[in-house]
Amino acid sequence: MLSLHALRLFVVVAEELHFGRAAARLNMAQPPLSQQIRQLEQFLGTRLFTRTTRTVELTLAGRVLLERAAQLLADAQAAERAIRQVAEGKVGAIALGFTSSAAYRVLPRILANYRREFPEVETVLRELTTDIQLADLRSGKLDVAIVRADQKIAEPALESFELEREPMLLAMGREHPLVRFDAVPMRELDGLSMVGFSPRLSPYFRNLCSRVFLGAGVQPRIEQESVLPTMLALVEAGIGVALVPASAAEMRASQVAYRPIAPMKHTRAAPIEAILHCVWSHSCGNPAAHALVKMLRGDHAPTA
Repeated sequence: MLSLHALRLFVVVAEELHFGRAAARLNMAQPPLSQQIRQLEQFLGTRLFTRTTRTVELTLAGRVLLERAAQLLADAQAAERAIRQVAEGKVGAIALGFTSSAAYRVLPRILANYRREFPEVETVLRELTTDIQLADLRSGKLDVAIVRADQKIAEPALESFELEREPMLLAMGREHPLVRFDAVPMRELDGLSMVGFSPRLSPYFRNLCSRVFLGAGVQPRIEQESVLPTMLALVEAGIGVALVPASAAEMRASQVAYRPIAPMKHTRAAPIEAILHCVWSHSCGNPAAHALVKMLRGDHAPTA
C-alpha cells in the first residue's frame, strides 16, 4: 500500500530535485532518503526520477505522481484535522438540558462562552425539570444537564459538580409594607399572603421554601402556586409576596421590589440559597459534551 510517509518524502525530493537539499529539509540523512525513494519506485514498478551525477529530474510517471500526491496529502491533512476537531469536541452536536430558572442568568453566560469557544458545535437546548433531565441523561437523550439539587447527584452512572448557588430574595409589590425593610425578618412571613411554587412544575423551589418555613417555624398563607414568571405577575397584582432566586430580580423590576431575608436571631440557620449542578453520564461518548463540562469546570466556579 502506498504510504503517506513515502509520498511526503517523494514530494520534497520532487520539489528540490536534489537529494542532499531534500534530506536537509526533511532533517534526515541522504542515504536513508535515497533508499526509501528506491523502495517507492520498486513498489510502483517504475522510475520516478532520472538521476545523473549532476542532476535529478522527474520522469513522466514522477510528474503524474507529484500531481496526485499533492491532492492525496491535502486530503489526508484535512481528514486528520477533521478527526482531531471531533476528538477535541470542536465540531458535532450536543444536547443540553436546563431548568427554567437557569435561563435567567447562568444559561446565557454558558451559551455565550461555549459558542465563542466552540462555534462549529450545534447546541440543542431542552428546557426540562430536574427529574426528567436525569432520566434523559440515563437514557442518552441528553449529553449534559443543568439541574437544581441541594447536593451532588449520588448515582454511580452520573457525575456532577456544583455550578452556581444564589440567594433567595423576597419579591413584593412596590407599595407592600415590607418594602420598608432592608432585609425582611423571617418572622414577618408568618401568616403572610404568599405566592408559592407549583409542586409539579417547580418541585425543587417548592421543597426549598417548605423547608425554610418549617425550619423557621413560620407558616405563610399560600394564595396561589405557579411557575416563576406567573408568580411575579401575581406579586405585582398584589396577590401576595414570593420567595424567588436572586437571578429573577431583574424581571418586572419596575413593578416588583426585592429584599433579602434577615436570618433568625439566636439561630445558626444556613443562608437561603438555590443551587445549580452540572450533570453528565459516565457512559457519554460525545467529545463535545466533555469539552463543555471541562469549560464549565474552569469558567463557572461556584459563587456565594
